[in-house]
Amino acid sequence: MRLGIDIGTHTARAAFLDAAGRIQLIQPVAGQLFLPALVRQTMHGLVVGAEAQQSLAGNYETTVSGCTRLMGRAGHVPPALLARLPYSVRDIGGELSCNLLYHEVSAATIYGSIARALVDAANRIAPIESIVLTIPASAEDRFRVQARAALEAQGLIVQRLVSQPAAALLALDTELGDATCAAVVSCGGGTTDVSIAERHPGGWRISATAGDPLLGGDDMAWHVATHLNDRIRSSTHYDIFAAGDSRAAAYGLRAATEEAMRRLVEHHEWILTLDHGAGFGRDIVASLGRTDLYTWLEPAMQQIGALCRRVCTTAGKLPEAVVLIGDWAFLPNLPTVIAAAFNITRTRVLLHTPETAAVCGAAILATDSSAMVWDVTPFPLGINCYYGDEELLSPIIAANTPIPTPLPGEHGAYTDSFQTRYPDQTLVRLDVLQYRGPRDAQPRGAEKVRPDECEKLGSWEFSGLSPQPGRCADFTVTFSIDADGILQLFARETATGHTLNARVDRAFG
Repeated sequence: MRLGIDIGTHTARAAFLDAAGRIQLIQPVAGQLFLPALVRQTMHGLVVGAEAQQSLAGNYETTVSGCTRLMGRAGHVPPALLARLPYSVRDIGGELSCNLLYHEVSAATIYGSIARALVDAANRIAPIESIVLTIPASAEDRFRVQARAALEAQGLIVQRLVSQPAAALLALDTELGDATCAAVVSCGGGTTDVSIAERHPGGWRISATAGDPLLGGDDMAWHVATHLNDRIRSSTHYDIFAAGDSRAAAYGLRAATEEAMRRLVEHHEWILTLDHGAGFGRDIVASLGRTDLYTWLEPAMQQIGALCRRVCTTAGKLPEAVVLIGDWAFLPNLPTVIAAAFNITRTRVLLHTPETAAVCGAAILATDSSAMVWDVTPFPLGINCYYGDEELLSPIIAANTPIPTPLPGEHGAYTDSFQTRYPDQTLVRLDVLQYRGPRDAQPRGAEKVRPDECEKLGSWEFSGLSPQPGRCADFTVTFSIDADGILQLFARETATGHTLNARVDRAFG
């Protein structure tokens, strides 16, 4: 049996196609169609899922939730995210590792343990042959490499990586009717991604995508919890966020806030009660109204609208329909905000199975050989290069380039020509750079980008160059991205044919 797996910030799911071609969701625990994406470190090893969730209140310092937010961003994790963590993290060889008191565990190891738990549950039905794994649309090369390696370290065979929006389009294809252009807004716990896709014979092709790593449901819940804490402090003179060293009280308020936000889908107001056992001396009660939620989340909604408009500008077209997916698609005013941004009616925003759309699409892609979907790379990629005395990013592949790209030597391969900086130079350092910023990443003018504004995905020495005496050596650099979105670097000296061929994975410099 082939399995689709979707690991989110707070929940993880697996699905497969049965003999009749119907999608079946795996039940990690009887009656439960998802696995809490939590892993707790104990003196005896890692505890995954529901067991870790049961003792979460007293074990925040040893429990990791949202491991996906720590993958692929070594050295570039937003400070606002780090400030909320109840444990310290550090960069070890290009991967973030969490200090969980009893042991230091990498985010990728936690990710792999969650996948392993889903596969073990699926193995009760039939042996698992291979896996199609979903990833966020804005996942960059290092995330993709770490995700694949994490599963392979668990002895699992990864058949394919696919972005969550692309997978959702496969699952909801019939829901889109005769639409030839559709948008997917993925509002997960860790990020909000927006993609626009066009229908092609046999499948969908993503034409543009953009995401915000600080615009997930988790960020919104913390934002609302901060406002609630201010309200509580003004009435009780107690600062929950400052209570104790473990921040258990703050996490308790954040959990109660998320529950209240979900309740406001059906209610106009919800009462939160924080038990006095957290050290308050008495129960603390606060109310959250739908009007409060709309007001406090207005900046986030404006950012989501701006993301939608930005992707439309990049794609050069408006969608005929929108698919809204993710664990936080329930937010009451989100469909209205999205419809306004795309200039379509509210009825054209589809909310069909938003939490499971991605994993269902992954299950289809795993089993149905006729299912096709094509993606894009989310960020510009290039190498460091001197323009005069100024070292800048020299882009080779632009953001939203369709993948897979041609291989080196094939027609249309992404190749650029370079020259050593000095005569008689026999070695150059090639830093593979990724830029997440707002500019168009061109090497000249106002759009030029310095290497220190980029993330370095790897660094290689291209040695053994043989320039003519007193001359510079000419060489070319080719970038190739496979269907999983993983980058390969190929350099070739023009005069001699001397080459360097490297996979951009764990070669962090």
